Amino acid sequence: MIASSCKKIKSFLILLGLSWLIPIQLSYSQNTVVLDEAESLTHIGQHTTHLEDPSGTLKIVDIVSGSYTNQFQKTDQNVPNFSSTGSAYWLKFDIQQQAKETFYLEVGTAFMDSISLFQFNEAGDLQSVRYGGDDLPFEYREVLIGNYLFELKIPQNATHTFYLRIKSKQPLFFPLRVGTLKQFTEYNHNQDYIQGIYFGFMLMIFFYNLFLYFKVRERLYLVYVTYVLSITWFMASVYGYFFEYFWPNAPWINQNVVVSSGLTMITATIFTQYFLELRKNKSWLNYGTYVFLAIGALVCLLVIFDFKIIGLQLAQGGLLLMALYYLGLGIYYKMKGRREATYYLIAWGFLLVGIIFGLLESLNIIPVMPYLNAMQIGSGMEALLLSFALGEKIRTYKEQKEEALNMSLIAARKNEELIKEQNERLENQVKIRTEEIVLQNKELVDLNEEKNNLISIVAHDLRNPLNQLKGFISLIKMDSTKLSDENKELLNMMHDSSERLTQMISRILDIKAIEAKQLNLNLKKLNLSKLASQVVKGFELEAINKHITIIEEHAGPVYCLADKDYLIQAIENLISNAIKFSPRSSEVIIKSSVAEGFAIIEVVDNGPGISKEEQQMLFKRYQRLSAVPTAGESSTGLGLSIVKKYIDAMNGEILCDSEIGAGSTFTIKLQSHED
Repeated sequence: MIASSCKKIKSFLILLGLSWLIPIQLSYSQNTVVLDEAESLTHIGQHTTHLEDPSGTLKIVDIVSGSYTNQFQKTDQNVPNFSSTGSAYWLKFDIQQQAKETFYLEVGTAFMDSISLFQFNEAGDLQSVRYGGDDLPFEYREVLIGNYLFELKIPQNATHTFYLRIKSKQPLFFPLRVGTLKQFTEYNHNQDYIQGIYFGFMLMIFFYNLFLYFKVRERLYLVYVTYVLSITWFMASVYGYFFEYFWPNAPWINQNVVVSSGLTMITATIFTQYFLELRKNKSWLNYGTYVFLAIGALVCLLVIFDFKIIGLQLAQGGLLLMALYYLGLGIYYKMKGRREATYYLIAWGFLLVGIIFGLLESLNIIPVMPYLNAMQIGSGMEALLLSFALGEKIRTYKEQKEEALNMSLIAARKNEELIKEQNERLENQVKIRTEEIVLQNKELVDLNEEKNNLISIVAHDLRNPLNQLKGFISLIKMDSTKLSDENKELLNMMHDSSERLTQMISRILDIKAIEAKQLNLNLKKLNLSKLASQVVKGFELEAINKHITIIEEHAGPVYCLADKDYLIQAIENLISNAIKFSPRSSEVIIKSSVAEGFAIIEVVDNGPGISKEEQQMLFKRYQRLSAVPTAGESSTGLGLSIVKKYIDAMNGEILCDSEIGAGSTFTIKLQSHED
């Protein structure tokens, strides 16, 4: 079976080659076609005369009237070719039938808008009028095939005259043949076989690359299958397959089939832009491609708005220029070392050859090929080679990706080694620095301990002579009646100085105890308002000296949980500061209350106030703020820091609310201890 099929194919190919070399022999006398027992189809193109009707308005009555008889010209081709034209053409021929069989006339194209066949008998009477063309639905054809077949109803040994009017807005070239149904069936069988190979191949390319698009999601494949589909649509329309099988009752679609050539230009251009990465690389060559996008769009518009001849001519020229330009792009990128450009270059070379041969056919320069046209051969080879080019490009993508990945891995390893080296170096530095810090910290601890011991020794050694000094001053004051006023004043100054020195020593020892966390708290229930009043009495003389009025506002007895000695020292410090920083003839207010489970005491003064910035440093040691005592009193900068330590130790809180020029309010909050 396989051998038989191969033999048939071989015979067919030989027949195909001979059809180009050996003209078909006809039996005719002058211009008359004689139908005898011929075994093959008879080409009658050269046995016709033709008349051009530029206006397309001539009727059969005008033609047979004799006015145009001398204007008919002999047709020199077996396949009449009138190129792209808006004119109608009339063909005249005589047929004499000698055989008994039924013969048919074929207008061998599916690309014909209007066909009218007028048959006259030997007496010159009009015997029949028949119509065809893709302006009519497909079912109006005498024989339902892609080309147009008309039965020749001629009695045996009779000669009839035929007038064939044809008009098309597509290229007007077509085989004109006569034969029996058997002969046409055999010929169409061979043509369908070859066309089936072409369209099957194009569909295979289409579905294969569509499958690859869904698999890899690479947009380039989608653009490519759109391009393949537009070419396939155009070629299938040329042979009438789409009209026959997809829209047989919609002739208007077939009339606009040249739109597919515009779409072919558009999709081919978009494919080229993506394939050669013209947009991505912002190549100057990309600007030329926009010309063909514009031409493709213009072709579509011209065809849709019924300028089909102009659209067709523009499409033919545009396709040729596009193929030349893209062939040049292929050469350019091939010279730049792009591997995929090799297939791209050859692909456009094949299509260019097909376009050139197709144009030469339509321009009536070379004869029309049977079974298959040159554009189909060129487009099929191009589709195959562009598919190879896509595969090569994807392979290049993969290699580049793998190379980039390898480079990334190498860089990552280098970075990892560098980071490891830096970490080791940093760890060594941290280790060395940590050892230094530990050593320095030990030295600081030793120095601090030595300082504390020194403070204890100094404070202890200072307290004994200071107590003796205070005792001597007290003895002298007991017998101060004999002293002058000046001496009494000096004695008081000595007494005050010794008291201040005693307080300083006590505070220094308190700081030492706080730092060593050696405060021995004796927390117990205390009457905060009563304790505050007792502290106030100790400052009455100091307040009187500055003409300051101390006002107490107590919300009844307020009880708290605190250490009495430390709380007294805290309140004393706040009241002392309030008097110290308040101007003469002002007021200092002492308030006590209970709120939200806290026992609260507030000391309000009319001093210069404290800025927000200085409030951040208020409770730190040795802080000298911008405000100064109003009567030149001394200030060590330790008081508030000690107060905060005391209050924190008693689980309390000390706050300051102050504004420049509006005085200050210091608030101590302790745990309430109400019965």
